[in-house]
Amino acid sequence: MAAAAGSSRVLPALMILTGVFFLLVAPGGVAAGAAAAPPAGLEFRVGGPRGWRVPDDNTSYDWWAMNNRFHVGDHLYFKYANDSVLVVDRLAFDACNASELLAAFADGATKFRLDRPGFFCFISGEAGHCEEGQRLIVRVMVHPALAAAPGPAASAPGAPTTQPGASHGGGGGRPRPSGCSCSNASSGVGTAVAAATGVAIAAAMATVVGLVLMLQ
Repeated sequence: MAAAAGSSRVLPALMILTGVFFLLVAPGGVAAGAAAAPPAGLEFRVGGPRGWRVPDDNTSYDWWAMNNRFHVGDHLYFKYANDSVLVVDRLAFDACNASELLAAFADGATKFRLDRPGFFCFISGEAGHCEEGQRLIVRVMVHPALAAAPGPAASAPGAPTTQPGASHGGGGGRPRPSGCSCSNASSGVGTAVAAATGVAIAAAMATVVGLVLMLQ
């Protein structure tokens, strides 16, 4: 009778732990889903500590864009006073045309998400500022973690097709900035998930063995 009671208690425990084990190791399970999650973006402060302003001898938005690498999901942070940020197409950018806008911001602390690959153009809305160099164009690339995923990369409709000049940069080999705010920039996410999965599997198996020994 005691042996039968012990067996009746062991069987449900084994069934539950078998289900947990399946979720951990199944290709479409929790661990696999975590590994496939898109990486969070970085935040770039336009103009550095000086913020969004008419450039002086120590400021160059062309140089700043050339020395940063932007991916889909990153954000540009514009900090300014008595000014604005206008999102325009390439023709309006070249002509400093503030009358044909894609978007406009004047809150003094604009956070703009780069939500597609391609080029984004920004100019100041204050009269004469764009002509004095307060304008920015950035090239946005698909994040390597997403580009490596199976299936063709989708490009957003309406993305600009006109390529900027070499002075605006955009090479894939540019380093990530050391001063940016990184939410999740680690390249070892997959390794960490695999290690955590292995630990969880080992713990589950140890629990099974312990239950069997106690209830015999």
